[in-house]
Amino acid sequence: MAKGEHPMTEPTTGDRPPTPGPAPGWPMVPGYEILEEIGRGGMGVVYKARQLNTQRLVALKRLRDGALAGQAERARFRIEAEVAGRMRHANFVQIYEVGEHDGQTYFAMELVDGGGLDKWIDGQPRPALPSAELIRTLALAVQHAHMQHVVHRDLKPANILLAAGPPTIPKITDFGLAKRLDSNSTAWTQDGAVLGTASYMSPEQAAGQIQDVGPAADIYALGAILYELLTGRPPFQADSWNQLLQKVLHDEPTPPTRLHSSVPVDLETICLKCLEKEASRRYDSAEALADDLSRFLDARPVAAVALSPAERLARLAARDGYQLVREIGRGPRSIVYLAHHGPLRQPLAVKVFRTGLCSREEWEARLQRGAEQWPLLAHPHVVAVQRAGWWDGAAFLAMEHVAGGSLTARLTGRPYPLMQALELVAQLAEIVSYLHRQGAVHGNLKPSNVLLAADGIPRLTDFHLTAGLSLASPSADDADATGCGYLAPELVRDPAAEPRFYTDIYGLGLILYELLTCRAPFAGHNAQETLEFVCSQEPVPPTQFNSQMTPQLESFCLQCLAKNPWKRPERAYNVQTRLRQLRDTFGSWTTSKPAERARPRRIKRGGGS
Repeated sequence: MAKGEHPMTEPTTGDRPPTPGPAPGWPMVPGYEILEEIGRGGMGVVYKARQLNTQRLVALKRLRDGALAGQAERARFRIEAEVAGRMRHANFVQIYEVGEHDGQTYFAMELVDGGGLDKWIDGQPRPALPSAELIRTLALAVQHAHMQHVVHRDLKPANILLAAGPPTIPKITDFGLAKRLDSNSTAWTQDGAVLGTASYMSPEQAAGQIQDVGPAADIYALGAILYELLTGRPPFQADSWNQLLQKVLHDEPTPPTRLHSSVPVDLETICLKCLEKEASRRYDSAEALADDLSRFLDARPVAAVALSPAERLARLAARDGYQLVREIGRGPRSIVYLAHHGPLRQPLAVKVFRTGLCSREEWEARLQRGAEQWPLLAHPHVVAVQRAGWWDGAAFLAMEHVAGGSLTARLTGRPYPLMQALELVAQLAEIVSYLHRQGAVHGNLKPSNVLLAADGIPRLTDFHLTAGLSLASPSADDADATGCGYLAPELVRDPAAEPRFYTDIYGLGLILYELLTCRAPFAGHNAQETLEFVCSQEPVPPTQFNSQMTPQLESFCLQCLAKNPWKRPERAYNVQTRLRQLRDTFGSWTTSKPAERARPRRIKRGGGS
């Protein structure tokens, strides 16, 4: 059979005639006939052997390096033998004998003939009820170990052997990393050392906090094994050991129901409670875990309480130093929260995108592209992004908080005062002109992406290209018909196209139109209809909604909204100068009107009425 890391063996075939002597390179152990090597790990080697006085087959474990092993390795091996010998439970591999030969400790243990749990899982999700039953059995065995003042510290599928049934009996093995709670069994382990298998170790183990590792670490590992049974994969995966440790320390596992919808919600809740980062939030004991699994198997309400999405998000944010205060904005693809950060409680806006909007790899690639452009956008009227990251399957951004809110909130059901509208869009055009001179395109201009500072000065946020802040363009089946109406026609026709300077000209026209009419230029009953309007219909002339509009202003606004990008104004600077010309003209016209109205009418005298 293939050689593994632990004493997983083939079925016993009965007594065999003894071989003439050990094979070359195999050690001599009095009273045992070594038949083959069946496992090799970091510290020990396991042989299949025959115990001569009983003629039974056993698993014989010795130090891998033999006489060359150091003092620490020898001490840990003796601790393993001693701890394993304490276990008197049907679900632990039983120790038959502990001995020493030529200064080398060895121990003979039960030979389990069904292979390891890792081979049985084999990357495939397993049914929920047998998985829950298996973990309940293991939890009761682990509770026995804890009552003997022993923490295993390396529970994983490869360390759970399956004795052939029926029924199949799981047996825990390999106490090489075990910790005795009633003695200084960690004296040979330096503080800060990371012991265990990263995919199944608790955060306190991953942090090297040796003194903090207790029974809760085994409960975490049982949760990790249950997770793999339900999903076919460990809670965390990464390309390197260090990356995996960082995930164990800082990331939340993807809920099993997101990977396989057939997983019962109550069993997922039990699993995730075991996998809590803080040991105090896990089950109080392995017995408590077994009791909750019994409730699940009996179809009774479980004790574990699932976190709400809001609680889960708040916990993730707090781990990164953000206290979410309240929601301050919501769109079809994201929610924006007011948050306090750090000891000074700096107010920030934290934007959390919808789960599943992009993969973590796509997000990190967007961040990399955005990192190259952000230095170009150093402008007092561009909202600075302070941090970007990933929480529980969703991207997030932490940005400067602008207290005045968005321009959308100022659209109160009637047109904006014309002079103010012209000046506001001229200011936006000035900012966009600066961006274009730096070679950057906003690509996502609309009222909700214009924030207003306390002094009324506009500030731009949510860029398309910088860090991928606009993660996805609305599609025909999008539920948000309004959001579709802000797409430029060229982006509707070719969703893969990159926004260009003329896309921002169109966005300025959109904002101007909505300020002057208090309605978006294109709005259908659904997303599909709205997208068709964007591509095929002309906006309703603004003068139909605002009697103050002049023909010159209406003509310029509609020019910005031209379907053909090349018929729009050539540059943002042209938009800025033209709007200020129109503002000055309108201002002169409005100041002259009152004088005309105040001029006394000429009264005809004499001759007729």
